[in-house]
Amino acid sequence: MKMNLFFILLLFLAVVSCNEKLVEKPDGLIGKGKMVEILYDLSILNSAQNTNAAILQEQDIEIMPYIYKKYGVDSIQLAKSDLYYASIPAEYEAIYREIVAKLEIDQKRLEEIRTKGPDSLALKGKKVNSELLNKK
Repeated sequence: MKMNLFFILLLFLAVVSCNEKLVEKPDGLIGKGKMVEILYDLSILNSAQNTNAAILQEQDIEIMPYIYKKYGVDSIQLAKSDLYYASIPAEYEAIYREIVAKLEIDQKRLEEIRTKGPDSLALKGKKVNSELLNKK
């Protein structure tokens, strides 16, 4: 649902924009690379929550506080940065292209693991979950 809202906002801004500056660059703008990492983690965590909320509950993870702590940002900084990037459709598209590329790499890794059999998937799944939670 949130991703659909982002894409609707992106489409709206692309139609309205015409290269005029809609939003001023905010103080404390989150860098593009860090924004990619934040939105990537949000997509993974939201998917996990939508698929099996117990995964996050077992680890006692609330998505947004986890993101703020992990990346050292606050809700206002994230919202202003997201709005700023969304006001520049080419930049926002580039951010989401990077996220999609990272997700495709993850998907290929998981497919490789699945072809090795159920035992390797169970072991690798523990490592993948651990990597996601400890990634900095």
